Amino acid sequence: MLNRWLTLLTILCLSLLPTQVGAQRGVKLESISVALWAEFDQPSMLVINEFVVSQKIALPTTVTLRFPSDSNLIAVAYEANGQLVNTSFESPVVEGDWQTVTLNVETYAPYRIEYYQPLERDGNKRSFYFHWFGDYPAETFDLHLQLPGDSVNVTASPALDSSQRSADGKYFLGTASKSNLKMGQSYQFKIEYERASESLTDSSAADQVQPSAPIDENTPGRVSVDRIPWIVGLVGLAMIAFAVFFYWRSSRGTPASSASSGRRRRSTTGTADSSQASYCHECGARSLPGDHFCRTCGSRLRAG
Repeated sequence: MLNRWLTLLTILCLSLLPTQVGAQRGVKLESISVALWAEFDQPSMLVINEFVVSQKIALPTTVTLRFPSDSNLIAVAYEANGQLVNTSFESPVVEGDWQTVTLNVETYAPYRIEYYQPLERDGNKRSFYFHWFGDYPAETFDLHLQLPGDSVNVTASPALDSSQRSADGKYFLGTASKSNLKMGQSYQFKIEYERASESLTDSSAADQVQPSAPIDENTPGRVSVDRIPWIVGLVGLAMIAFAVFFYWRSSRGTPASSASSGRRRRSTTGTADSSQASYCHECGARSLPGDHFCRTCGSRLRAG
């Protein structure tokens, strides 16, 4: 009985352990939207990678996104009633030149990660490289580029589908799109431009708002994957300890009842007169005339 309990508890604990590969299997995205804002409120590229899980996929599920290892992850959120709300996620994991972050997806609303990535600089020339690895199939993929309005000699590879300057001349805007991206179908984009100024396009925000802090152990919504096995293990050990204690109590109760019944049976089999009977001072069992040792517990009888 105890072995059966232990086997069932072990299987339960193993089934609760996190398995990133299994969680991702079969996930399909309805859309991916990538915004690249160069020199917006920091002298780097602000990348906003937003996705929506296909409604054909059962929730909850997880989605893992890659971003460069030299990037500074500043937000992991989803959209609710027009507002961005922090969502739970697992700590970023560094894998060579890239990091991965796993989001827990519970609705079909847009989810996103935001990070800053350094621009490559050579004098007045700036360049930036973006890579979508095709970890998930997606029905649509859109890229939105925003450069400072004084950017010149703008070169995109592959070419942008459309480009223009904003009416106030503050931004250079460009878009590109793909459809029906299959699993493993990557998308690589490189942008190069020149500008003499170092000013930020959102200078007011740079003056008034402190730079966003990188995500760490204290970030709201963060779930450390390293802690999950320990929590599951402790719960499993507690359940095993309870099962062992229950089995021990049960095994103790049965012999005691049997011995008590045996004593009662033996106490009624004596043939001597009750006036001549004596009792064991250890267990209380009746002894017969001439007995020197208790017939039940073996203790030496006291002389009457």
